[in-house]
Amino acid sequence: MITKKAISYLLLLILGFSVGYSVKPAITTTPIKYLPAEIKEIKTSELNPKELEEYYRVYKNPNVVLLRESLNAYLAGDSSRACIFQGAVEAQRGMGIISGLDAFSKDYYKSKFIVATIDDNAENGKDIQIIFQDKPDRIFYAWVGKNPYEEDCLLGFNSKEDFEKEEAREEMRQLIEPYRQFLLDNEHAL
Repeated sequence: MITKKAISYLLLLILGFSVGYSVKPAITTTPIKYLPAEIKEIKTSELNPKELEEYYRVYKNPNVVLLRESLNAYLAGDSSRACIFQGAVEAQRGMGIISGLDAFSKDYYKSKFIVATIDDNAENGKDIQIIFQDKPDRIFYAWVGKNPYEEDCLLGFNSKEDFEKEEAREEMRQLIEPYRQFLLDNEHAL
């Protein structure tokens, strides 16, 4: 049975995908190995140093750090390393969303990720949209917040179901265009 709370959360995630975080890339010419040839190099930028500094600060946000720790704990199979709510692990499909860490290849989690957006969640936490550097073929949505015992946890993890469709792949290529600089940045990504 889908609760009103679950429907609200899914709607927030879907709306969040369409809004995105718009960052223009900085100057570099390093190729990105998993992207189509037409967008493999970054040549221009309009980011000023202050905007760039603000963006890099996101990677020190405790919720973003907890997300990385949770992915590492999941990979290690060690629940003592980070709190991960069971609902964030179990694979489920419904309403155009694939949920749970178990639903996706572990190759994603082995990669560093960049943060596309981080927003307050109506359910006392943060919604964090991420793209993995080594496999930037979909956006993932992570919900980090307090579990019923008031511990900071990874509460949810999902992605849109249709990323395998050609229209969605094209949408993703266009979406990651502004993030190319960050997809190449191993210093700041987690």
